[in-house]
Amino acid sequence: MGEEIDARQAQLFLDDAVIEQTVRVQRVIHQPFRYWGNPVYAPEAPWEGSGVVYLAGVYVDPADGVWKLWYATLNPPACPEITYAVCMLTSTDGFHWERPELDVVRAHDGGWTNIVLDLGAVGGTGSATILHEPERGGEPWTMVISSCEAGTWHYKGYVLRSADGVHWRWERPMPNGVDHGMHDRCTALRGPDPEFPYVLLSRGTEDSRRWGLVRSAHRVAINPGAAGGPPRRVLTPDLEDDPAGQIYHAYGFRYESIYVGLFQWYWEHDEPWAEMELLTSRDSVTWQRLRPRRPFFSPTPGGGRVGAYDAARTDTALSPPVRTAHGSGPDAPAPDMETLWFYSWGGPAMHGDRHLTFGATIGVAQLRGDGFCSLRARRFPGSVVTKPFTWPGGRLLINAVGLGGGGNASLRAAVLRADLSEIEGLSAADADPLSRDGVRQEQRWRGAGAGIERLAGKSVRLRFLLENSDLYAFRASGG
Repeated sequence: MGEEIDARQAQLFLDDAVIEQTVRVQRVIHQPFRYWGNPVYAPEAPWEGSGVVYLAGVYVDPADGVWKLWYATLNPPACPEITYAVCMLTSTDGFHWERPELDVVRAHDGGWTNIVLDLGAVGGTGSATILHEPERGGEPWTMVISSCEAGTWHYKGYVLRSADGVHWRWERPMPNGVDHGMHDRCTALRGPDPEFPYVLLSRGTEDSRRWGLVRSAHRVAINPGAAGGPPRRVLTPDLEDDPAGQIYHAYGFRYESIYVGLFQWYWEHDEPWAEMELLTSRDSVTWQRLRPRRPFFSPTPGGGRVGAYDAARTDTALSPPVRTAHGSGPDAPAPDMETLWFYSWGGPAMHGDRHLTFGATIGVAQLRGDGFCSLRARRFPGSVVTKPFTWPGGRLLINAVGLGGGGNASLRAAVLRADLSEIEGLSAADADPLSRDGVRQEQRWRGAGAGIERLAGKSVRLRFLLENSDLYAFRASGG
């Protein structure tokens, strides 16, 4: 198990796979902070209908540095010829968004729209998911979408490619998609299997019917022409959950050494509403909810009274959060801070009230890098010991923050042998305590022979000693 730990990537504590033992620490789920200027975009064009639906993805395009966002429009009353279309927004800073005039679909007045794909006459259609695959060279953008022939509810999966995110090529045109055995609310992520690289998360039709499941999440992997097997159940409400809750949909993405997922709770109360909770996986097959079970992203509290853009529901974009880093200068060994940008679409209505698109607009919230959860020692000093793993080389970088601002925070790391004894020169007593806020703070030691770099290729454990601190992640700088 220990050899599965690859410290060249950040090791988060979303599950216990890295942890051997903890003493007096607690896992804490952190929520992103909303931008005060939300919403950052509200639909105005006739082809956008009464509100946006599905955020297919948000990225900073490495080819031109432009922020790009894809979303769907569904049955816009002013454009009855459109059933489902995918549109694009662009931005230079992630806060101010505009509709570019693209040469794909014209409006009724003859001008160009921001539509990149009009599906034409179709039946039920799930969200498009936009993936960025730079390894594909000339066509780095991939769209995965699940849709039905007009007048039917038989969903099939389709893969499209694009060089610029605007002009799309179908691998197999409709209706020749992959019969994946799933229903609606289908999302996609890039999985680890090169033969079936696209993992779909949706409602498995056969399993749902067999057990009378209301709404649950299932998984199947596909390529452009075939499915890798039948759908497998990922998540359904259990006996700890409020019976009013349904798993409306789920999605995921690769983040460093782990898969991070979110699923949407549809709370079927008299006034229905929706929020997001975290999932995690090591292989994209088996997923688990984080403990403690806490919301990760909820509607703005009291949003109905203050007119918040996400008064009744929030639904995050189906892509990894946008990561931005801020260093302390060109000679800095690593960024001092990193921010994760989570885009979401929300509105004053949820399923069972009015249509999901009613009044739906787009907002953004931010979280520190690796900041989904932390291991916290607050009232009492605590410790965390990792499972053994091979040190890949380089320095030990720690994502942590001291709490309280009273000067009594401290975090130190010791390097251990298999028998838990400290390695000379790399003991806790020799470690310089960390107390500030940083996503990649270097742990240094003062002892003779100090420097974890000398242990490259050797099996080690790490012991973190915390006082009034949050530990988010660790990694090696080299290897």
